Amino acid sequence: MVKRSGIVGVVIIVGVVLLVAVVVFMSSYTQIDFGTVGMVTRFGRITGRIMDPGLNWKAPFVDRVIIYRTQEIVYITEEQMGEGDIRSGTYVDFPTDTTTADGQQITVKYSVRFRIDATKITQIANEIGDEGALVDKVIKFHARILARNIPKEYEALDLYTGKIQAVQTEFEDQLRPLLADKGVILEAFGLRQIEFQDDYVQAIEQKQIEAENVQTEQNRAEQAKWRAQSAIEVAKGEAQATIENARGDAEQIKLLAAGDAERITLIAAAEAEAIRLKGEILEQYPGVVQFEFVQGLSNPDSNVSWGIIPQDAVLPFLNVTPESIRQP
Repeated sequence: MVKRSGIVGVVIIVGVVLLVAVVVFMSSYTQIDFGTVGMVTRFGRITGRIMDPGLNWKAPFVDRVIIYRTQEIVYITEEQMGEGDIRSGTYVDFPTDTTTADGQQITVKYSVRFRIDATKITQIANEIGDEGALVDKVIKFHARILARNIPKEYEALDLYTGKIQAVQTEFEDQLRPLLADKGVILEAFGLRQIEFQDDYVQAIEQKQIEAENVQTEQNRAEQAKWRAQSAIEVAKGEAQATIENARGDAEQIKLLAAGDAERITLIAAAEAEAIRLKGEILEQYPGVVQFEFVQGLSNPDSNVSWGIIPQDAVLPFLNVTPESIRQP
């Protein structure tokens, strides 16, 4: 009986030893997930040792590991979100209220995308704390200060009508070195929205409507002016065409008249030349006259007449045409 109890005691001792060994072994290793690093502390003191992703050894029971994400982290401001609210690794906070250079009340909504510099984890742990403290003391602090101060450099109308990109660039230029000094790499700053008071929005919209109406009237006046100018140009074109047509007709008439005069001159010259040539021929050949006279007497249609004038008296010419000769 005693022997059996002694065996049971040994088994219990062995089991306890094995359990302690398992616990010690399990406490000696820790797993670091991808996209994160581990800062090792011992008795509350930062050792300076950084654990990379994977299975890492640590002193059991005395070493603790603080996890910092090295992936991109987002801090965003939205309406009706609780301060410090975290959703899927994204820190959500309230928007920032401020004023413009001309005193208009506005609400600025923005987002900050950043990464923790893995080479400065020791600095962050010593000066700031864990990731939550980093977001609260660095990201939120500097972003809200800039969101209150930068819009005060701009008139409300400038922010309302399109200088958002200039404001966003100024945010990035000022925020980047502030974060870098604390071991944070700024990926991007997004100025998501600037909200104005309702009465200001209504006033701006009314001014825009009035400006659009003025522009519309100017466009109508320009169109009427253009139509009138077009009508004038058309009338000028028609008048010029009429003038050109009349000028063409006059030139045509002038050419025709010149052509008629030239033809008359040519005909007269031809007739004069014929007379001249006929006179030369008659002068050279006097017998042609007698021949033409005889030909005329034999032609029934000829009007040739002749008669004999006595020396001692004057008698009328006798009609000696062939028709009178045939009469009894």
